[in-house]
Amino acid sequence: MSNKRPEVDIERYESERKIKNLIKILIQGDDDTSWKAAQALGRIKSTEAVIPLIKALNYDNSDLKLNAASSLGKIGDERAMEPLIKLLKDEKWYVRIHAAEALGIISDNRAVEPLIDALDDKRIRNEAAMALGKIGDKKAIKHLIKAISNQDPTFRSAAEEALGLIGDEEAVPSLIKALENDDISVRRHAAGALAKIGDDKALGPLKIAALKDRRWYVRLQMEEAITEILSKKIE
Repeated sequence: MSNKRPEVDIERYESERKIKNLIKILIQGDDDTSWKAAQALGRIKSTEAVIPLIKALNYDNSDLKLNAASSLGKIGDERAMEPLIKLLKDEKWYVRIHAAEALGIISDNRAVEPLIDALDDKRIRNEAAMALGKIGDKKAIKHLIKAISNQDPTFRSAAEEALGLIGDEEAVPSLIKALENDDISVRRHAAGALAKIGDDKALGPLKIAALKDRRWYVRLQMEEAITEILSKKIE
């Protein structure tokens, strides 16, 4: 590895898919190069890198840990599940965020309960909600419905989007109620979620909300939701 520009070596190794060289930098590199090697290994998506990246989650380098977590998510190997779940308890909130996002990408049901618990973590609850939506396990529905009534509009919106991804009609009444929320983002995400679920019970409330809303772009989203639900009925 070059003493002057180690990042050049990383770029070259990535373009040439020299996995072993990148793993060596991951393990033996300094704080400024090891996390870049972790990123490169994630972009290559080689399963050969899974074990070294898992080991990197235990290093005392937050930049390395969060990039290793992200790369494990991109690779999508189930061997990373338990180490990533453990990382949800990391002392650094930004490391926990990357762990939650990676678990959502891998989408293994083993992460559902830990991610439900993470909904109580104010630092990562948005990412935890989205991860639950991507996994799509119905056990998360009641917890995400509860989140719709949270005072934080960003969290409410994330929960609504997650419910739309799960696509279960159990969430429809709560999402209909959210169409009247004071927060613009909450109303828009509620409409989007109802569109994804496609339950025609939402048509009437969406039509009423679209007539009443003062924001033209919210009305437009509601009208698009109506169109999408109707198109699903035709299909």
